Amino acid sequence: LYNDYLQRNAIRNDLDNYLQEMGSVTANNIQNWLAGRSLLIENLSQNVALNADTDNVSKLLEQKAVTATFMGAYLGNKDGTFIIRPDSKLPDGYDPRVRPWYKSAQSTSGSTLTEPYIDLASGQLVISIVNGVLKDGQSIGVVGGDLSLQVIADSLNALDFDGMGYDFLISEDGKILVHPNKTLAMKSLSEKKTKNTPRISSELSEIDVDGETRIVTFTPIKGLSSVNWYIGLSVDKDKAFSM
Repeated sequence: LYNDYLQRNAIRNDLDNYLQEMGSVTANNIQNWLAGRSLLIENLSQNVALNADTDNVSKLLEQKAVTATFMGAYLGNKDGTFIIRPDSKLPDGYDPRVRPWYKSAQSTSGSTLTEPYIDLASGQLVISIVNGVLKDGQSIGVVGGDLSLQVIADSLNALDFDGMGYDFLISEDGKILVHPNKTLAMKSLSEKKTKNTPRISSELSEIDVDGETRIVTFTPIKGLSSVNWYIGLSVDKDKAFSM
């Protein structure tokens, strides 16, 4: 019994260190991925501010670096006009000024990351990086770029923790943003079929899911503007302690 106790504690300590390390690496990868795209939007905003006529804006939105990075890049003008590339069919009367992404950029300095939402043009679940455009200290609009959550999902799904489990993306308020089980996306963590909802912290906690015990922990993604997201890691306890 004493040997079992020692080994169980040793496995748990090793598991804790392993999950913390993997969580940090994954969180840093996503943070760096988003940071690079934020810089591109900030640069686009500065270029648009220098010359905001329609022809110039269209050329800036059609730059290879922009089109290769974003599903769509756009400018919402303060007069309500909207320019997007690739050109997309939007509902009649579309006004960018009433959209959450526009208001978010207007109320924040620097680039802003939005919560996931259904894109009207593509119908896909996307996140946007937006940045206000200032000329002589006055706002002339907001530029932004849409990113598919599938890219982040593919990055997370590449990890299986030696067959023990999976990771997922979650917001501070417990909303699941990306999960291997796509039916759980945009649902609250408390809606999962678990006997107890885990607390979002770096400590290991145990939950019962469909009759099996899983060990769960969370790692914050640092440096994101306007949102607080976490990498959640979930492993099967029986597999983790199989030795």
